[in-house]
Amino acid sequence: MSPSWVPWVVTFLSTALRLDASVTQGRDSPEDFVTQAKADCYFTNGTEKVRFVVRFIFNLEEYARFDSDLGMFVALTELGKPDAERWNNRPDILARSRASVDMLCRRNYYLGAPFTVGRRVQPEVTVYPEKTPALQHRNLLLCLVTGFYPGDIKVTWFRNGQEQREGIMSTGLIRNGDWTFQMTVMLAMTPELGEVYTCLVDHPSLLSPVSVEWSENQLVLSGPSWGRSDSGQGLCYLPIHLGHSTSSSL
Repeated sequence: MSPSWVPWVVTFLSTALRLDASVTQGRDSPEDFVTQAKADCYFTNGTEKVRFVVRFIFNLEEYARFDSDLGMFVALTELGKPDAERWNNRPDILARSRASVDMLCRRNYYLGAPFTVGRRVQPEVTVYPEKTPALQHRNLLLCLVTGFYPGDIKVTWFRNGQEQREGIMSTGLIRNGDWTFQMTVMLAMTPELGEVYTCLVDHPSLLSPVSVEWSENQLVLSGPSWGRSDSGQGLCYLPIHLGHSTSSSL
């Protein structure tokens, strides 16, 4: 955003919040109230289609807005009619509001895209059983995928190379609070001799999908061992404890 654009946006949002005395007069206005203005930019296919919306809110009720798709201010309640009419009669305010699609939204998109749209963080994948595994006893295998960005991710379970579609449960996408996500996908299973279960994870940050295996052989491990994962971007060796497999991409 150009330096000359910043003062206008701040000033406009501040002054536009002032309620007309003629509008509030005669109403049961609370002694304490909150007014807000929220400006949002909506993007479709990058900057192919951009929509700029400013919402004006009084005590949690939106009473007026500017919508660049309409190119004008719209009153949503009786309270907003005087303001919308006044702003629509100001050519300077209308011109700047319409120009915000390019001067505010598109410009800030290109400034922030490398840190948001273009940001990529690789996932760490861990496979482990819900409870101490035993042959021919029902159990859940959990595939924990965490620390990844963006949230577009595909997690698939395989049993002896065959994709599993039944007995699948998922926590869905969970925000970690640090601009990364996590997800756990569970597979209901009964361990049998010779079976190999594989959790396959595909994510935009990876050159090729990451796979982590778990098998009944891990039931008889008596101490820590070492697992190996090849994500297509390098090898990572991590300690694997009893019945517990981990993969991380470098």
